[in-house]
Amino acid sequence: MWNLFQQPVEKESFESWGKMCDDIAKVALLALPVILYSKESLEFRSLNILFLCIIAYACLTIGRIFRRAFKEK
Repeated sequence: MWNLFQQPVEKESFESWGKMCDDIAKVALLALPVILYSKESLEFRSLNILFLCIIAYACLTIGRIFRRAFKEK
């Protein structure tokens, strides 16, 4: 349990990391309307929306990498 990154990595670990990255991306996308309709300034909202989109894209990309590594093993 304490050796999460010990080699060889189990297939289930790749699968769960991929699903977790997908879930983080979904939460980032679901947070967009909350940021959009907040009472903050337009620049602050725009910057936060940009950051959330970058986070969602990065998490989807990392999830895809984990799923590909899972299929190869």
